[in-house]
Amino acid sequence: MSSQIHHIAIQDDWEMSRGFGEYVVSTRGIHLDDAGFIHATTGGRVAEVVERRFGDLDLPLLDIVIDVEALEAAGVRVDWVDGAPRILGELPMSAEVIAAETPIVR
Repeated sequence: MSSQIHHIAIQDDWEMSRGFGEYVVSTRGIHLDDAGFIHATTGGRVAEVVERRFGDLDLPLLDIVIDVEALEAAGVRVDWVDGAPRILGELPMSAEVIAAETPIVR
């Protein structure tokens, strides 16, 4: 398991969540409440996820790098299913948890 995981976010979704301090989008078009978890990936699979899930979308995307230890210290568990991390709750948008927000250039 990695000490950092990644979530691909549509920039508008990410920015709109700032005022709440928590991010609740599971993946493109799906809310955390509907999926039960927030999709995440490893650093080595970011490009694959961007192409597979967002390749047809012409909107700005962000690679959100998440510190797993800080996330779990905030009370949000990460499960690993078939080599992919799942964030089991709302993602705190704190500086401790969010290690980086990097625009994805396609």
